[in-house]
Amino acid sequence: MIALVADVLARVWPFFLLVGAGLALSRLRLLDAHQARGLSAYVYWIGFPALLIHSLSRLGRPGPDLAAGLAAYAVVGLVVMATVVILGRALGWTKAELAGAGIASGVGNSAFLTLPITAAVLGAETARLAAGVIAVDFVILSAAGVGLLGWAAGRSVWRSILQAFRNPVVAAAVAGVTLALLDLRPPEALDRALGLAAASGSPVGLVALGAALGLREAEGEATPHNGPVVTAAVAKLALFPVLAWLAIGLTPAPPAFRAGATLLAAAPTAVSVFIQTRAYDVFARGAARTVALTTAAAMVTLALAFLLLAPNRL
Repeated sequence: MIALVADVLARVWPFFLLVGAGLALSRLRLLDAHQARGLSAYVYWIGFPALLIHSLSRLGRPGPDLAAGLAAYAVVGLVVMATVVILGRALGWTKAELAGAGIASGVGNSAFLTLPITAAVLGAETARLAAGVIAVDFVILSAAGVGLLGWAAGRSVWRSILQAFRNPVVAAAVAGVTLALLDLRPPEALDRALGLAAASGSPVGLVALGAALGLREAEGEATPHNGPVVTAAVAKLALFPVLAWLAIGLTPAPPAFRAGATLLAAAPTAVSVFIQTRAYDVFARGAARTVALTTAAAMVTLALAFLLLAPNRL
């Protein structure tokens, strides 16, 4: 257990260093609100789309058993998001809180954080089998979340869902998955450019996240209520992985995929969720808090999940 916690800490700590860098820059007035939005815009339009195309295009086609497991994961993610929204409506949350908590409860930091840890602890083969979860996170769950954000921003529900696929992050994920299914790669020069941009997506996004946390007073945003933030965090770190484990167990997916997908379901909220909420001006500060809270809590929850799902316990 101590070794697992140490490994998770070693991998999560750099995330906090980058968030802290953005926070420090904003507090020292070296990064103002306009510049922070510029960083977010770069991640939204270039950095994160490049990363998704570059990584998802290498996944390959899933077999029937693996596809069934991925479908179960997608259904669980949508159920978790819907549960948070329904609960929020019963509690009288605003539209922004419903949408922000909804997307934060579903889209996890599977690509940057949890998949590398899965490979290190459960093995490269488990990580390879579970890598398709990233596609589900950033095509299906992100599209649903972006639809919620569009609805909260004043659009109709159906129009928001349809237009979600024009969102650069969702569109890039679709493009990456399409290339994988067709067994194609971008031209070499373009692929290199995508790789360079991809390497910058997560670091710049984390700095922008830290800046948002530090600039909140200057931007005049209302303080988010704790209810939506805590509810989204609990749903993401606890409800999602438990339901994923149960649902995938009902499919013919390999046991290694079940373990890996459950760990990816337990990933903290992705920094891209903050970038999306900032782009839509919906629950941005609440999303920033949710990302920070779930990432901090994941140092313990991921270690516990790894302990329960270690190969000798399956």
